Amino acid sequence: MISGVIVVVIFWIGWVSSNPADEKAMATFVSVEGLIQQNIDKRTKLGGLVKDGSIQISETNHLDCTFILKEGQTELSVKYNRTRPDLFKDGAEVIVTGQYLNGTFYADELQTKCASRYEGDLRDKNSYNLTEIDT
Repeated sequence: MISGVIVVVIFWIGWVSSNPADEKAMATFVSVEGLIQQNIDKRTKLGGLVKDGSIQISETNHLDCTFILKEGQTELSVKYNRTRPDLFKDGAEVIVTGQYLNGTFYADELQTKCASRYEGDLRDKNSYNLTEIDT
């Protein structure tokens, strides 16, 4: 009986992994250089920095945005047309998810990493005051 349960669990894990219910949930994390060299056209996830001065926001639709994603010396044009995170700016470290077509990455997800200035305050014990509550 235990062997049967183990076989069913292994089969179920394999089935769910190869046939996800939501294809958008499956994205492989690759480097910008690897994406361009291999011309990967399936859903992928990339990380890098927003090149200074590269952000262009459409005059007619303020959600439409293009920018250059830079990873090392490799650069890639990214198009995004949804609400941008507050920390999205020149030099921000970002992660984008989408699809690479004809030399442009069409992102449908854009995440920014938290700025280090917020982390510094939490490491310095003098910048916060924790007191016990007497009950």
